[in-house]
Amino acid sequence: MKAQLLAIALCCLAVETNANCQVADAQIDPNVPEERLLKAKIESVVLYQGRAAITRVATTTLTAGLWKLRFEDLPASIQPETLEAKSGSGRILSVDFFERAMPDAASTPDAAVLDAEIRKINQEISATNDTLTGAQSELKVVESVGVRAANDATKEGGTAKLDLASLDGQLAWMATQRTRIGAVIRTTMERAELLRKDLQTAQNRRNALGGSAKTSQSAEVLLAMTTEGEVPVRLSYLVTDARWEPVYSIRASPDRNAIDIEFDALVIQNSGEDWKGVRLSLSTARPSRAASPPSVTPWFVDVRSAYERSQVTSVASRVESAPAMPANDSAPMELKDPSTEFLAQRKSAAEKLSEDAVVGGSGPSVTYTIALPFDAPSDDQVRRRARIASFDAPTKFVFQTQPIASEGVFLRGTLTNASPFQLLPGRASVFVGADYVGATPFVGAAPKQEFAVFFGADPAVTARRELIKKEDQQSGLFGGGLDTVSDYRVTIANGTGRPIDMELFDRRPISRSDKIVVNISASNLLLSKDADYIATQFPQGILRWDLAIPVTPSGSEGTVVTWTVVVSRSKDIEITPLPEQ
Repeated sequence: MKAQLLAIALCCLAVETNANCQVADAQIDPNVPEERLLKAKIESVVLYQGRAAITRVATTTLTAGLWKLRFEDLPASIQPETLEAKSGSGRILSVDFFERAMPDAASTPDAAVLDAEIRKINQEISATNDTLTGAQSELKVVESVGVRAANDATKEGGTAKLDLASLDGQLAWMATQRTRIGAVIRTTMERAELLRKDLQTAQNRRNALGGSAKTSQSAEVLLAMTTEGEVPVRLSYLVTDARWEPVYSIRASPDRNAIDIEFDALVIQNSGEDWKGVRLSLSTARPSRAASPPSVTPWFVDVRSAYERSQVTSVASRVESAPAMPANDSAPMELKDPSTEFLAQRKSAAEKLSEDAVVGGSGPSVTYTIALPFDAPSDDQVRRRARIASFDAPTKFVFQTQPIASEGVFLRGTLTNASPFQLLPGRASVFVGADYVGATPFVGAAPKQEFAVFFGADPAVTARRELIKKEDQQSGLFGGGLDTVSDYRVTIANGTGRPIDMELFDRRPISRSDKIVVNISASNLLLSKDADYIATQFPQGILRWDLAIPVTPSGSEGTVVTWTVVVSRSKDIEITPLPEQ
């Protein structure tokens, strides 16, 4: 009897427990996602000019169902429209961005208004910088057209081929373009200066309210899981206030038998989040602000009035020096048993992390991925260098001198980019041995392309220029013409102890009238036969001699180059003054 009562009691208990479970299950809505806060770290950074693509990663264990995964502490410089999420499994349903006021004393309505104003000013500053860069590039194109027009006019000067009306039209067009672009540059620079002042004023007002935290930015990823397990989730977005620029160190050995090029990236960022141990990629691409092209505006033509030719001075980029890398303040690594296997592992890791960057991309943009994990604090006063590559460059040396313009005789190296890297325009520091020669602009070079680098003046080589004689002489039948004859001499002394190659540059007057004729006569050495020189510089009146200079014996004067310039015209023609040197 007792056994029967116990069985009945157990059955009643089981029925009650099952009913309670059914009631509890009925209260859970499968359409409502479970929420989870993810602790994500920055995994990789793709750095552009003015922006950076950030990828955060977090790994979490999820069961089947809907999940709302939250990423917090996103930087204020984030561009919310660029948010993108990816997961190792499941399906991403949405990515939402939230900006909330911080619940502290400083988060007042006035502070929120100032925060929004500061964000808007920063966006306008970034857009102004893009406009200024575009205008400067357009000005360079116009200036290159002007150089070509001048070359063509010089080649055809005094001939029937010279079309003065066409040349006048080209000059008018260039003057109009210079004026228009100059106005854009001036207006943009004035706008940028006003924005910087507005930003400083707004920041000062904001700081006066107290508290540095204003709003918090976060993203929520809605993920549908059909299985369970460990899932990596990545969140990517663009931030502003981050950039990089190429810098080079070009090092010549003391005997100048070897040239080494160090290709670095100077990284500056003030995005609002620190980068620690990230995988850094440097891209030459420029993420577009707009997906659609601008509209074509009308082009009007009218009768041209008198105009003034003006030159627009390009904005010189501020040369910034990179400070030394700060010391690593992390705890020193504990030394292990220096066994052969352990030392081999250390050597392998060092070799892998010191490899050149991996080049990717195609078309007009290139990406360099750095092997060594990279750190960069959010501080625009800190410059960090990232080594892209280091390689030897085959070099041909020649001395170059233009004593009419400078007393120095400069050593020029024609280097070949023997690396697979596209060397971008930037600035370079030049060294000979341990001695710093100076800084120089670097125009860039494609693989296998040659480029020139100067290694400073060599005091062991001198070139002295003299005007030996200048006089006027009657010429022509019955003495109706007048010639101005100038005799020049350059004396070169080579004290290096070895023969050298040299390019000597000088000039002659250029006639802009068919009534004035300029000739070179009585030169003791032939001018250069270089095709590029003949096509571009000779029509501009530039004289060049390619010389092999032997060692100058002690007490000897050295190698002498002489030539005579004759300017001929009628006696009744008054010409512009000729140089006294």
